[in-house]
Amino acid sequence: MDTARNNVTQISQFSRDRRNSGGGRTPLDDCREMSALGLKNALGESLEQVKLQLLPMVEKTMGAEMYHLYMDALDLLRDRRDEIETAFSKDFLQRFNRECRREAGRVRKDSNALELSLMAPDDLEESLASGNLANAIHNACVEELFGLDKRIGMLINDPDLQYGDNPLGPEVIAAALMSALESMDVPMKSRLLVVTQLNKHLPERVKNVYRDINQQLVNKNVLPTIRVGLRRSAQTASSEGQASAAAPGGEVKSGDLFALLQQLMGLGAGVAAMPVAPIPGPPMPGEPAGLGRQAAAAVQPGTFIYTLSQLQRGQMEAAAQAGLDAAIFGNGQINVLRNLRNSDMASAMSSLDAMTLDIVAMVFDYILDDKRIPDAIKALIGRLQIPVLKVAMLDKAFFSQKNHPARKLLDVLAEAAIGWDADEGHDSGLYRKIEELVENILERFEDRIELFSEALDELKAFLAVERRTAARAVVTSVQAIKAREQADIGRLVAHDEVQSALVGNLVPAVINGFLTEHWQYMLADIHQKVGSESPTWKGAVETMSDLIWSVAPKTNADERKRLVGMLPGLLKRLDEGITYLGMTKEERDGFFASLVKCHAEAVKAGLLDEGEVIPPMAVAMPEDTDIPVLTESTEFEPVKPVAEAVTEAPELVEELVAGEDITIAEFGWDTGDLDIPLDAETELNRLKRGSWIEYAQEDGSNVRAKLSWVSPLKGIYLFTNRLGQRAISISAEGLLSKLNSGEARVLNDVPLMDRAVDSLMERLQRNAA
Repeated sequence: MDTARNNVTQISQFSRDRRNSGGGRTPLDDCREMSALGLKNALGESLEQVKLQLLPMVEKTMGAEMYHLYMDALDLLRDRRDEIETAFSKDFLQRFNRECRREAGRVRKDSNALELSLMAPDDLEESLASGNLANAIHNACVEELFGLDKRIGMLINDPDLQYGDNPLGPEVIAAALMSALESMDVPMKSRLLVVTQLNKHLPERVKNVYRDINQQLVNKNVLPTIRVGLRRSAQTASSEGQASAAAPGGEVKSGDLFALLQQLMGLGAGVAAMPVAPIPGPPMPGEPAGLGRQAAAAVQPGTFIYTLSQLQRGQMEAAAQAGLDAAIFGNGQINVLRNLRNSDMASAMSSLDAMTLDIVAMVFDYILDDKRIPDAIKALIGRLQIPVLKVAMLDKAFFSQKNHPARKLLDVLAEAAIGWDADEGHDSGLYRKIEELVENILERFEDRIELFSEALDELKAFLAVERRTAARAVVTSVQAIKAREQADIGRLVAHDEVQSALVGNLVPAVINGFLTEHWQYMLADIHQKVGSESPTWKGAVETMSDLIWSVAPKTNADERKRLVGMLPGLLKRLDEGITYLGMTKEERDGFFASLVKCHAEAVKAGLLDEGEVIPPMAVAMPEDTDIPVLTESTEFEPVKPVAEAVTEAPELVEELVAGEDITIAEFGWDTGDLDIPLDAETELNRLKRGSWIEYAQEDGSNVRAKLSWVSPLKGIYLFTNRLGQRAISISAEGLLSKLNSGEARVLNDVPLMDRAVDSLMERLQRNAA
């Protein structure tokens, strides 16, 4: 168990490093830099090869149209290669960052695969060319991509790449290249000619880049060994389990299950199976609904069911006449059916009724021993023993029909009871409603099974109102998590933007530190408040780019002239940013003094005589910073409300009340690479919204909590009590770890009566063996 848990922690460490990186570098940052520089060089070499290949082709070209086509392509390669490389690198980095963050949200990438749309002819040609280039890279890099997909998937918390492409994958490379060529504003057919020729040269060079990145990740201990295997899906396993649980002979028909139970009880008792009495047929006109043709007479005075009705309504003289202890009939925690079986009344029962009594008694043995149901609610449900026995005697479909109203009522009562807390007391709304329904059945039920349907409808209506009330209480907790995630996303976007800007640029340590420790913080704050499409964000990014360019060596007069013209505006924007950050006067003055020196060095480097060696400017790797970030906790953590939370959010309330069930599998958590027990994996896969878990607190006590909401953005799990209060959250990896270690478990969500009947079947089969 400890080994398994350590494996979970080790594999999850990389995603935590990315979330908590601050200004520090992560393995994903290494991938960004290596890929951007390596692919840029690979593209440059490939474009040079295409140019050399096109030169002799121009000489052999026949016809003016083809000649101009080849010449336009050659001019593009000869005169604008550097522009192509720069545009490709910039677009690739943007796509890389978006794919790493999965900005489209947790929507499977094939969710719209069946949607059809019309494309313009030119768009179709470019799309086909992009696809052909991606396929060529795929075919050349099959082995390298196998490892790279696994490792990058682990780093971005999408192990099977279900929610987007590999940020380093062929699709991203091809799309970035097509975008770069499109920005050159040359005829489309010339661009496509270049892409077609690149199919022959670029894939092998990309293969070398992939190989280097894989080796770098192995050195960083990111999946140094990759397990190959085929995992059975949870859905397949579930369907197989259901198939194996089916009774011999296929689907259970009405009455067959009861007959099978009779036979098994007979075998378990060591005697021949009793003949099965015919199941009552459909009611004739005028008969009580839900009963057979002989049922109406069964409730007449002097019959066993008539006596049961008297006991049900508390007429204890009937109990005294039968030699029963009257005191036990008010205690729902005692199996009174066992006492009935041993009473004088049983001697007057038919063999079929006696068998039915035995079966229902065994079912209530299970119900009264069910640890999921709190004792106080169990006592209320236990008071329905006699009414349920009467239903089973009057209508044998009770055992076989899962939607039988009496059976469904027991299921919903048990489900509602899971979250009832003894602290609520007997005055709570749920307890009083269940008590009211039980009392009504005890008082009124004779043979009209519709009474159970009416009670079921009333209970469902009560629970629907309670769920809506709970959803309103959950809203503020959901908004708090969303605000926390937006802050986290803003930090990641800012980190990626700064690291992308630094790729390929050797900047002085003071500038590096300023960007990674201060400017990055400001970008994160701007992103959270106004987003990345705002002028404020774009201005801050442009200022960062200008700052990086300004401290690079100026190799000609035009660059020096541009620097002189840029400085007043740049310094003003930097000063505004420093004011925004709230830096002290000493920090501000120190930074600008250092910046003056950096600019002097940049100009001096361009003025040195050829051959003179200049000492390199000191460059330091960014260190971890103390930037405060809100990250997902791997422990159950109370959710703190945010000041700007909106208490009324009708759309969110409706989502919480009627939203689709969401499982952990919907968020990319494939446990195939984790060394965890199968039972922990099974619990994890069946967890969905509305599921209940039980977890241990520090004092050793157990607490139950309901999964009320799952963040579609990052898969944060929000748990509350039944009323939407006492909100706690936990990350997916934290939940996985606790399920694996046994600190938390998912409570069985199979309906009560299904579990009771299955338990009874297993017990009888074991006795009959």
